[in-house]
Amino acid sequence: MGVATGTFQLPNGSPVANGLFQWKLSGDALLLSTAMVVPKLITGNLDTSGNMTATFAFNDVLTASVATSYQLTVKDAAGGQVWNEVYTLTGTAANLNLIPPV
Repeated sequence: MGVATGTFQLPNGSPVANGLFQWKLSGDALLLSTAMVVPKLITGNLDTSGNMTATFAFNDVLTASVATSYQLTVKDAAGGQVWNEVYTLTGTAANLNLIPPV
């Protein structure tokens, strides 16, 4: 399992306070260590400063028929989309402020 973190801002520079995030896996996959089915959607809320912390299985511990990636969508508290990028994550921690999308 890995922990993805990041801080999100609106175009005007203010934080995406209490926004929503969704990680969507590109296809069906199993966790290598247990052969359990990996959830295709991981959702949660940003805090009042726009910070996200999400724990889920990164791409390097998944087995699938094709290479997998995650699409991250972030919406503000009113439901407006402010982020939509694709990531291939490896290891045990990923700070999205330092990792470019693919």
